[in-house]
Amino acid sequence: MKAKTILTIVLLAAIAGIGAWWVISHQPPNTSPTASAPGRKILYYQSSMHPWIKSDKPGKCPICGMDLVPIYADAAGTNITGGITLNPDSVSAVHVQTDAVGRRPLRHTLRVAGVISVNSWTVTWFTFDAYQRDLPWLKVGQTVEVTVPSLPGKIFTARIRRYGTQPYADAQFDAATDSTKVRAELSYPGVETGDFGAGKLFNNFYAEGRVLTDVPEVLTVPRSAVLWPGGEPIVYVDAVGHYASRSVKLGRAGDELWEVLDGLKEGERVVTTGNLLIDSEAQLAGNR
Repeated sequence: MKAKTILTIVLLAAIAGIGAWWVISHQPPNTSPTASAPGRKILYYQSSMHPWIKSDKPGKCPICGMDLVPIYADAAGTNITGGITLNPDSVSAVHVQTDAVGRRPLRHTLRVAGVISVNSWTVTWFTFDAYQRDLPWLKVGQTVEVTVPSLPGKIFTARIRRYGTQPYADAQFDAATDSTKVRAELSYPGVETGDFGAGKLFNNFYAEGRVLTDVPEVLTVPRSAVLWPGGEPIVYVDAVGHYASRSVKLGRAGDELWEVLDGLKEGERVVTTGNLLIDSEAQLAGNR
């Protein structure tokens, strides 16, 4: 009886093993080895810092050393006429950031160079060169912060004034430098030439100035949003994941913002980071 029981157990184990072998050997081959989860197929792996680096298997970016991230078939970007559409995975990989077109103060720091002119005991001028591109920012009454090399750390205050009955700027431009002279009255009194006391200003001293300009609110975009392919300004407008190029007409360039004269409306969103990569992809697809 005991021998029969042992024989039965052995036969059952053999049958179970044969059944397991048959099930495994008759399973269909895995035709999608890159599928990480049911229903999501990985098309390729991509560098998040350098999206042009792609691979058909996991690994590291040869440029930055970061792990390649999977790009799924159900989240692939699609190029269509008039721009490029990116899914959330691609947006994250390219690090796309946007900002709204809006009305904001336009600030610009204008740095100039000139000389100190001591005309009398009561009037001292800082006369500096202004180029054509500077003129839209200059006006009577503006404050200029003036420094001279002989007095490091000392800042003098001047205001752009009319020179007696004359305009504050010369009407005649210097053809060689395409510039003219602008005069700002210094609050510091003049002194006699030859007085070497501390803190003195001399006639014809070389000086540098920083003009404080601030334009009331105008329609603007961040400077990083503007690209210049072929020398003409464009931006990429975000329409819920679809990025289309838009030609724009620009006005004055501030320290951080461009004035927009035409081509955009307040509230539209433009790409400020990742627009170079989007532009490259759009060019390859012929959709700029």
